[in-house]
Amino acid sequence: MSVVRTGAYVGIVVALCQGWAAAGPRLAQAQDPAAKVTQMNREALAAIDKREFEKARELLKKALDFCQMSGLAQHPIVARTHVHMGVVIIEGFKNRELGMKQFAEALAIEPGIALTPSLATPELNEAFDDAKAGGGGGPTPSSAETGLPAPSRETPEDRPAPAATARPTSSSGSSSAGFTYHTVSEVKQGNAIRITVNVDEGLKFHKVVLAYRPQGTSEFLGRQMDPVGPGAYSAEIPDHATTGSSVAYYIEAEDDDGQPVANRGTEERPLVIQLGGESRASGERSHATVEKHAEEKAGSSEEGDEDEGRAKWFASLQIGSGAGYTSGTAELNVSGPSVPGTLSGALIGQVVPEVGYWLRPDLLISGQGRIQRVSGTTEYVDPAGHTYNDAAWALAFFAKATWLFGSDDFRPFVSAGIGGGQIRHVVTFSNFNDCGASRTQACVDTVVAGPALAEGGGGFFYKLTSTFSLVLSSNLELAAPKFTINVDLDAGLAFNF
Repeated sequence: MSVVRTGAYVGIVVALCQGWAAAGPRLAQAQDPAAKVTQMNREALAAIDKREFEKARELLKKALDFCQMSGLAQHPIVARTHVHMGVVIIEGFKNRELGMKQFAEALAIEPGIALTPSLATPELNEAFDDAKAGGGGGPTPSSAETGLPAPSRETPEDRPAPAATARPTSSSGSSSAGFTYHTVSEVKQGNAIRITVNVDEGLKFHKVVLAYRPQGTSEFLGRQMDPVGPGAYSAEIPDHATTGSSVAYYIEAEDDDGQPVANRGTEERPLVIQLGGESRASGERSHATVEKHAEEKAGSSEEGDEDEGRAKWFASLQIGSGAGYTSGTAELNVSGPSVPGTLSGALIGQVVPEVGYWLRPDLLISGQGRIQRVSGTTEYVDPAGHTYNDAAWALAFFAKATWLFGSDDFRPFVSAGIGGGQIRHVVTFSNFNDCGASRTQACVDTVVAGPALAEGGGGFFYKLTSTFSLVLSSNLELAAPKFTINVDLDAGLAFNF
């Protein structure tokens, strides 16, 4: 019995040890003061994004109080918390002086600290730079941490306009004065970008729209921004629109009739986010550059913004087959009757390589080849025993222009071209049965058309990545003086570089 009891005690001890071992990391994490403050900062950032400034201030105040009690007064996370508090004080409570004191406190703890990229605006950048230059006025008074006046309720006319609102107005007469400011989430190529804007209380509007234009396209796509807090609206530029080196956008508040009453950027002069493979490291690169770039480019054309960094060259390879209405004389059985006009196929079909240059995101100039493989013909053996075979190939070349429509992954197009070469069709001459090695087969011969050629066509591109696309096209070719009307159907891959 004692053995059983001893075994039970040992089992309990082992189970308790395993439980403590499993719970150890969690307890250590829960007891890590820096980790707790980091989580409080994350919650505060979420509140800032929703324009819930009072909630953000309370969270940051608790974080700073906790740091004092936990001996973290000089820890880097405290410096970051002061930065976030400065943002809340300036943007949410319109008190630049107290906000700069918070920035100064952060810089005193960590001199190399920078604004959090997702929060940076021209106004905040300026205040942070002033604090860094010594304009912060020393340590933050306790009132900035323990209590602040209620958010400002002055009208838009009384409120000082932020630096970013000095922007050209659109042709409709709307202006950016209706927006207090807006933020851009962390910028990284291939990721969705969240845009948040704060609308002035006095602005009368029906909805707020975010319009964006991916690189390499000519049209803006729009989506309605959703309310995320008092006076704040947010929407995302989707990830498939950020695969290039830049994306253009603007924000517009519209009335009940769909007319713009306020805007940040315009269709003619949009804001431009420069994208890269890595996240931006500072506010100047993640947000200030967004608006600064648009202002510096204000005198340039819309096409100039789009040209920067986009793919210029194009190449594709397609395969397909075709058929047409042909007439003329057989190439081997020249003594036979001419073909008055018949529908016939090219059989095996053709390979269609193409190389071009993008003059604009919606206009491609290219050179296209048509390498046709002919099969199914019968040989002809003359009375002297000489064997003759039809040509196995037909080569043609076109100089083309292609116009694309739309700006999403699916882009229809039309094209036109002129060129030269040959198109061959296979025709069966049932009245001639002296072909083949035995000279008893029906003659299957070719009829050639050309050499002057013209074509028109259409199809679509479907983007797989920023570089590769599927392409499906159909072309109608005309030939003279040896006449044909031929229709090809081709499919393949396109490559932009």
